Amino acid sequence: MTTPFPLLRLPRLALIPVFEHMKPIEIIAFSLLSNKAENLVKMLCKITAGSIDVVVRSRYPRITINLGDGTLVELSLYTERGPDVGNKMIQNKTISCEKGSLTVAKLVERIASVTSCESLEYVELRGPLQLEVCNTLTQLTELGTLAVMDDCSDSFAKKAFEIVSTVATEITLYRIPFETRHEFQNFLKSNLNSLYFYSCFSKFTLDDLLVTNALKLKLRQVKLSARVISQFLTNWFHSKCDSRLEHLTLRISDVFNETRIPEVLNAVPFPRNRERTFRYSKKLDTLSESFRGGYDIKRTDGKKATIVFGAFYGGTLFDFYVWPCYSVFRFV
Repeated sequence: MTTPFPLLRLPRLALIPVFEHMKPIEIIAFSLLSNKAENLVKMLCKITAGSIDVVVRSRYPRITINLGDGTLVELSLYTERGPDVGNKMIQNKTISCEKGSLTVAKLVERIASVTSCESLEYVELRGPLQLEVCNTLTQLTELGTLAVMDDCSDSFAKKAFEIVSTVATEITLYRIPFETRHEFQNFLKSNLNSLYFYSCFSKFTLDDLLVTNALKLKLRQVKLSARVISQFLTNWFHSKCDSRLEHLTLRISDVFNETRIPEVLNAVPFPRNRERTFRYSKKLDTLSESFRGGYDIKRTDGKKATIVFGAFYGGTLFDFYVWPCYSVFRFV
């Protein structure tokens, strides 16, 4: 019969070389044993995480820890007891435990604590509403990306939006969790930072564009017609669109001949051999965007914008930049 080794009874100085021979994932697993184990890890080990990514599934959440040296530590949490699974054990980068003995929220909280990571970089939601995950989100003061996947329930997505919409740098939607146009547009009017649509949502309309209040709106797999884009530009020029929007990027479903830019805009072409840099007013997924050419427009209230076209198979790429008031903007 094997006698368990009383690791927690060792003097602290004796524990240091033990931890030095343990892999980061083993140290993290050790910290989950108890509050005493957590405190020992924080006191005697130095594990620094640059970011933590969480994929929330109803049965087995997956967590990726990006350590300070660039090393990735990946693990999954199984909350259903299987054959030969103890209270808590780690095998093949998987932490297994009895259902109810360790929650996703507690796991993320403990990992963040022992790695000195103050925020989550990426949270991916799948499956039905999980209130204990939402409780974890309420503790965040900063979140890189919240991604709502195809199989995420409407209730889960909406609850997460309520919690992190003001602290998330980016919200990415692979499905639209709203049943009515009114509900959807109320969401679009929120003071979001970056809002990305990767959903085939064919009902995205001109009115949706005009009310969107995010700083950056990216539409992928959502194609609008050249007519809708012309209407949007005209509405913006006449100050009928006065949101926080700084950058709109999308694909036009047909080829947009640049000569079809509405004449009322008085668009001035910028040389294609000269590059310009657009800087966002807040730190988003990137601090700035660089591009060449384009068309500059200026409306009567002094707001200035640039229209940039690109090509892709079967259509046109469209970028619309609204320059902050402090930007240097010159017509050529």
